[in-house]
Amino acid sequence: MTSAAPPVLAIEGDSAWIVIIAVSLVTLPAVLFSRRLIDRPGGLSSGLLLSLPLVVPLVAALAFTKAVLPVVGVLRPVDEAFLQEAQSLVHVLWTRMPGGGLMPYTLWDAAGAWMLWIGLSVSTFMLLRRALGALIVKRLITRCRPLEVGDDGHVLMMVENLARKMGLALTPRVLVMPEGFSGAFAVGAKNPRILISRDLIEGLEDNELRAILAHELAHIEAHDIGVTFAAGVLRDLVAWNPVGHLAYRRLMADREMEADRRAAAATGDPLSVASSLVRACELRRLIPVRRRRLALAFMGRGGGVKHRVGALLALADGGASLRTATPAPYLVAAVLVAALGLHTGSRIASQDQGAFAIVWGSTDSPSEGFWSPKERRIRQATEGRPNKMKKTEAFHFPELMGGVPVKRKHIPQWLRAAKKISRRAGLTHEFQQWHFRPTAMLTGPFSVYVLSPDAI
Repeated sequence: MTSAAPPVLAIEGDSAWIVIIAVSLVTLPAVLFSRRLIDRPGGLSSGLLLSLPLVVPLVAALAFTKAVLPVVGVLRPVDEAFLQEAQSLVHVLWTRMPGGGLMPYTLWDAAGAWMLWIGLSVSTFMLLRRALGALIVKRLITRCRPLEVGDDGHVLMMVENLARKMGLALTPRVLVMPEGFSGAFAVGAKNPRILISRDLIEGLEDNELRAILAHELAHIEAHDIGVTFAAGVLRDLVAWNPVGHLAYRRLMADREMEADRRAAAATGDPLSVASSLVRACELRRLIPVRRRRLALAFMGRGGGVKHRVGALLALADGGASLRTATPAPYLVAAVLVAALGLHTGSRIASQDQGAFAIVWGSTDSPSEGFWSPKERRIRQATEGRPNKMKKTEAFHFPELMGGVPVKRKHIPQWLRAAKKISRRAGLTHEFQQWHFRPTAMLTGPFSVYVLSPDAI
C-alpha cells in the first residue's frame, strides 16, 4: 500500500557557497547594528568595519569548507527503478512519518556543473565590467588638464587650505574633466587626485565649491578609494551572492554619508555641503541627454541625495554629532563581528550537520501498510531429523514501491532487500544512511529539516 510522500529538496551545508551566503546574512546585520551604535563619523576603521560582510564570508569559506559547490538534489521515495538508476553510492535518507514509520528517500536529480558555470559567468562579467570601468577612468584622466594658477588660483588655494586643515601629508592634484562631464570625484589610492568638471567650478558659489572639495578630500583622508575598490572586487568574486551586493551598496552609501559629515566638520558649514549636492544635481541635468550617462556626478556613487541632504540638515540643526570617533570602537566592533561570522561558518560547515532539506507537501501516512519482511520456514533434510522445519534468515523481499514507510526495527532487513534488488539489476551499491531531524521552522505545507549522518 502506497502513501502520499512529498518530494524533498536537499542542500549540502558543507560547501563554500552556502557558508558565504549564511555568514553574509549574519555579519551584515551585525555590522549595521554596531555602526548605528557608534553613530559618529569614522575614517579608515569605519570603512574596514563596513567591509567585513564581504571579507569574513570568504575567509570562513576558505577556512572551514572543502567543497566549492553545494550538492543540491531532488529526493524521491525509494522504488526499484530508483535503485537501478542510482550510482555506486546511494544516500538513503529517512524521514519520520505519522504512525511510527520512516520513509526512505534517495537522490533522483542533482544540480552540479551548471551551477558552477552560472556562478563563474556572473562573477566573470562583474570583474570584466569593473576592469572596463577602470580603463574608462584611466582614459578620462589622460584627457583631463590641471588647473591654471591664474584663472583657477582660488580653487587651488581652497584645496591647499582644506588639505592642511584635514591633516593630509600631501595636497592632491586637481584636474579639470573635459567638456561633457559633470561632477567631482577622487581617484587613485596611492597617488590620489581630484577630478572636477568646469560647470561646477563656474556654477557653484565659493562656499559650495569648498564643500565639494572638502567632500573629496574626506574620501582621500579616510582611504575610501582603496577600501571601496577592494570591496568591489570581493563583491564581484561572489557576484552570485545577493547579500554581497547589499553589503557593497551599504558600504558605498556609508562612505558618502561619512564624507559629507567630515566635509561639514572641516568647513564648519553643513548647509553649504547640502546646497552643493542640490546644485550639482541641477547642473547635471543641463548636460545633453546623449551624454548624461557619461556624467560622473559625485552624488550618484552611493547613498540617495535625499537622505544625504536630510542628514546634513540634521547636522546643521544640532541633531547629530560632528565629532569624529576614535578607531577603538570600530576595531572592537570589527573583532566581535568577525568572531561571530567565523563561528557561524564553522558551525554550518561542521560535518555533524551535513545538509538541510526542504520538504513541501503533506507527509500523511497511514499506520498500516508498512514494508516488512516475511519469514518463512524452509524444509531441510538433516541427519536423523528428516522433514524438520528450521527458522532461517531467508526473507521474501517484495518489490519496493515508492512511498511505503518502513518500521524502525525493519531497517536492516530493508537495506538487505535494497541491496538484493540492486544485485539483481547487475549493480553493486554502497548505502550511506542519513536521517532528518525536524527543526522549529514549520510553516504550513513546508517543513525544514537538518540532515544528519548519525545512526538511525
